[in-house]
Amino acid sequence: MNQHEIGNKILELRKAKGLTQEELAIRCGVNVRIVQKIEAGTVSPRMATLILIGTELDYKIPFEENDDIKFWLLTLHLSNFIAIPIFPLIIWAIKKDDNAEIDKQGKDVINFQISMIIYLFASALLLFAIIGILLLLLLGLYITVITIINSTKVVMEKDYKYYLTIKFIK
Repeated sequence: MNQHEIGNKILELRKAKGLTQEELAIRCGVNVRIVQKIEAGTVSPRMATLILIGTELDYKIPFEENDDIKFWLLTLHLSNFIAIPIFPLIIWAIKKDDNAEIDKQGKDVINFQISMIIYLFASALLLFAIIGILLLLLLGLYITVITIINSTKVVMEKDYKYYLTIKFIK
């Protein structure tokens, strides 16, 4: 269900129960503006808020599996900021059988992180020369920028690319 469909369903159920927006908001412990925005379809409410409202209206709001997958994909890509491939490796190992996209992107993130560790180590070995400092700074900037760009692309369901990556896991 999209935002407008969820909003319309909540509006319909609320009216069927004879509740005002204010009464529903009070019963759910949320601000009345949140209920108004949800019903208007102008906000993407948090899952916890939808569960509270659904419980109050005796309705189980259907959640898309896509939201869970997006969460795991985003978590995988943002793990580049940690720069330790153990975290994405754990996520990938647990979730790879659940979804082909998690399997594919998990491999890409792990390969990227291993590649960056190798490049960072090589740059650190060159620290005695001025070039090592420059390489470390450039790699840090590259990792930050590419992580932000690719995380944004994943959320927007667009193609991403990790350049300078060696394919260790295929």
